[in-house]
Amino acid sequence: MNTTTRTAMTIALASLAGIAAAEPVDGGYFDQPTCDNHGPQTFVEEFGDAAIFAPDEAFEHAATFTNLSACTMTDSPTLPNALVQITNLTGRFLQDLYYVADEGTAFSNIDGGAFGAGSPTVRTPAFRIDSLGMNKNLIFESITADGILEPGETWQFIVQDYTNGSGLAPDALFSVGLAGDSPNFGIMDSSASIVRTNIPAPASSVLGLMGLALLRRKR
Repeated sequence: MNTTTRTAMTIALASLAGIAAAEPVDGGYFDQPTCDNHGPQTFVEEFGDAAIFAPDEAFEHAATFTNLSACTMTDSPTLPNALVQITNLTGRFLQDLYYVADEGTAFSNIDGGAFGAGSPTVRTPAFRIDSLGMNKNLIFESITADGILEPGETWQFIVQDYTNGSGLAPDALFSVGLAGDSPNFGIMDSSASIVRTNIPAPASSVLGLMGLALLRRKR
């Protein structure tokens, strides 16, 4: 491999290495007989407000209301549906994201339950943020409609029949830790978590392929 090619690949590898989690979490997901099934999942990283989370895990966020439903069979006509907007400030490509309730938060477009490893008996509702299956909660992707949250991309998704015992907004993403591991009251009050599973994002797949290419060329 010539020096120019090796240097270019080294720079690319270094930039992609930013996928390492600065706010790792330890918890899991399990299906319930509600909207969609995804099988058991392990959560490894959390994202939230830039005042609390590291730059490579920061989202810009807002919330309002919508008349749209996500999972129609569970939608109550007497409760308002929330619309959460997130913008990816991490500089990374993200996928397989889940919205997980903190204690005191409830909604009806539930795919399953989630728990933190530090409090495994505390189970809270969760759903995968996507536009597939019965729970079509993801209604807007500003760049490419492919279920991958690109750097700088904005998503909008429905949190159906949202309520919170403390009156917090559905985008109060202000604490590290999911489900029972999330302190509802801290520097800022929190209502939910957005976390990802251990399925690699596209950038990490590229990182692995480039590493293999370097090894093969050295032989």
